[in-house]
Amino acid sequence: MKKVILIGAGGHAKAVIDILKKNNQEIEIVGLITKDAADIGEKVLGVPIIGTDKELSELFNKGIRYALIAVGSVDNNFLRKKLYKKVANIGYTFINAFHPSSIISDYARFGTGNVVMAGVLVGPDTIIGNNVILNTGSIIEHDCIIEDHVHVAPGVKIAGGVTIGEASLIGIGSVIIQGIKVGKNVVVGAGTIVLEDIPDNAVVVGVPGKIKKFREIID
Repeated sequence: MKKVILIGAGGHAKAVIDILKKNNQEIEIVGLITKDAADIGEKVLGVPIIGTDKELSELFNKGIRYALIAVGSVDNNFLRKKLYKKVANIGYTFINAFHPSSIISDYARFGTGNVVMAGVLVGPDTIIGNNVILNTGSIIEHDCIIEDHVHVAPGVKIAGGVTIGEASLIGIGSVIIQGIKVGKNVVVGAGTIVLEDIPDNAVVVGVPGKIKKFREIID
């Protein structure tokens, strides 16, 4: 049985716990890692909060080898990207979490550390990178590329042949038409309809989507 720690202890962590328990996988969730030491000893859906990121190396040395980032994102994915790199550098192996109601093509390819929520559809020859969130009810059609650390929010519809660059956030209910290339570190606002390619670091909102501003790059 794989002993796993989840990095995060908020609402997104609840969704991840729910997925892992529904799947009846050979997984034991040992505990949750939080940013606030005051939360240690509390429980989230019955899973204990066992430490902060300062304890990650110690837990690894005690024999826990598997992890999953269970932190969501509201306006950026910088924290999730940073945590993934830190945990990977310690030596942890990342698992994937697929909700049993998700519909995944046999011809889609996934990296590691991904969370796929209820009702998600992923089409054939689509490539999903590492540490990606495909949130509830999102559709990623055929021949798409979703790069590392991307968050596709609930209800997003991505047509065929779309590329989403690293660490971009695609807001709830947005639509991206076929063949579009979305750059790195992009934010697509809720309900936006994307009809044109988007450059790196842009914030795009509206119907049709227009660039509102550019973001500062944070690595």
